[in-house]
Amino acid sequence: MNLITIVAENAESALRQIQEQLGPDATVVSVRKLPSHGISRLWRHHGQIEVVAGVPEPEKPKRHAIPDQPDTYFPYSDKVEYPAPPDRRRWRSITWLESMGLLPSLADQLQDRVVASYGENPPPMPIAEWSAVRDCLKQFWRPARQQMEGTGRPHVFIGPPGSGKTTVICKWMTAVVLRENHKAHVWRLDSETANTAEALTLHCEMIGVPLERFWTATETDKDYNFIDIPGVEPWNTQAMTALFQQVAALPNPHIHLVLNAAYESAVLFEQFHAFSGFAPEDLIFTHMDEERRRVKLWNFVLGTNCCVSFLSGGQKIPGDFHRAETGILFPSEKA
Repeated sequence: MNLITIVAENAESALRQIQEQLGPDATVVSVRKLPSHGISRLWRHHGQIEVVAGVPEPEKPKRHAIPDQPDTYFPYSDKVEYPAPPDRRRWRSITWLESMGLLPSLADQLQDRVVASYGENPPPMPIAEWSAVRDCLKQFWRPARQQMEGTGRPHVFIGPPGSGKTTVICKWMTAVVLRENHKAHVWRLDSETANTAEALTLHCEMIGVPLERFWTATETDKDYNFIDIPGVEPWNTQAMTALFQQVAALPNPHIHLVLNAAYESAVLFEQFHAFSGFAPEDLIFTHMDEERRRVKLWNFVLGTNCCVSFLSGGQKIPGDFHRAETGILFPSEKA
């Protein structure tokens, strides 16, 4: 990525220069406030800001061990060799799901549901078999809460460092403020470590959303109240305890657990169980642009009691951010 540095009087001016020099695909890498020097301190109360931005280079084609599947809800292709079922009882469609990331124990669970509904023997036509498996899989889906605005309850985002919590806030906030004309308020709080998400402050300034650095218990008339807290490593007992106390002090918050979908399922489950004590309301998966095996997200549908609410990909704002539906597995089908 080729980077440029822009010094501007305010966020609006910085954004305008970035758009003029780099175009609409520009990504903000870092933001920091510059101190005022000399006599300029008399009229500059906040100082200038320095923004580093660039345009991501086009991604090179990647080689995958798993063969490409046709872009359709039907998984079979004459050009692809599929692994043989582990035994005669496993339906071929479920074997395909397992090869694409569904854990074996959850594949067994799905097999039991299919057999209970349709019997031991699959239909003779592959498309009929896949339709039956797909319908049984959808029965495990738990829809996330659709309406979250106007409750007066803050939305707090937790998860390990680097999972993309701040980016999720920026994307969600942009969608509800600019597209849906809602009012929002943001708190950028410190925890055991300082919250250095200056890009969040800049983004709030650009779209006119108030941001505070310290939590105030006063009621707000905003439709959405977003709270950004630095990520915590699950193995850091002291930091996890401090985070638990910090979240417990908030007034009945919506707790969203944010995880990086590009990680392996074993790591994701370890992170999920580490944060399960917070009783998260839902799961938000990020970095979807880096993970082509979306089937593995069904592990959290079948293997947990937590629903999946949003999927996010890339760093662009608002970018790729949408509600999760059963289409995470069937990309050509409207849920």
